[in-house]
Amino acid sequence: MSSNHAIVVGGTRGLGRGLVELWAESTDRISVISRNVPAPRPALRDGVQFYAADITRLDEVERTVEQIMAGSGAVSRLVFSQRFRGAGADSLQEELEVGLVATDRTIDQLVSKNQFTRPASIVIVSSVASHLIAPEQSLGYHVNKAALEQLVRYQAVRLAPLGIRINAVAPNLILKEESRAFYQQHPALRQQYESLIPLGTMGSPRDVAFAIDFLASDRAAHITGQTLVVDGGLTLLLQHGLVPKPPVP
Repeated sequence: MSSNHAIVVGGTRGLGRGLVELWAESTDRISVISRNVPAPRPALRDGVQFYAADITRLDEVERTVEQIMAGSGAVSRLVFSQRFRGAGADSLQEELEVGLVATDRTIDQLVSKNQFTRPASIVIVSSVASHLIAPEQSLGYHVNKAALEQLVRYQAVRLAPLGIRINAVAPNLILKEESRAFYQQHPALRQQYESLIPLGTMGSPRDVAFAIDFLASDRAAHITGQTLVVDGGLTLLLQHGLVPKPPVP
């Protein structure tokens, strides 16, 4: 089997889909795990395989990992881009189950079965809400992202002797394909957001994918346990710096 094998958990929409599209241009084999696989499946190429699984269930994780390994071999790059998208009564618990617990369980499953190449890389999609407050997001979302970044630091030390690196990316204000129609209908809102971003534009899934690609590559061979912020410089500003200033006479 080819050693150039990537697994993307949550790769059928949003940032995960953007990464799969980028890697489909160069990666030999990509295995995409998602609770719901679109029908018809996204037209990428033959080397991209989709697997439907509820990663909050240990039995499904085990079954899916075994199926993927049998078909594509050991994994060199593993990315977690899944998130809880429901509105359950206890979103804190559900966010942690889908995010933190499922991520840790899947990593352990692959490590315990010796299914990583050496070297290998793991990247987790976090958020600037890991340390800042996004009022439109739930408590569970914030706690999950903060916990994932601590998981990254812990696992970086634990997995280093095995030749496995792990890092995170933290996006903010990304113009995803799913939200493009909304911003087309509300151009003033997009303009307002972009006026606050030092680089002057909202990010794209491709921007985040490039950051993940770097962290997962040999170019980042001496980087582990870190979180790379992808936000055009927005979180560099103090709150009063976000208020438009009158022109200097």
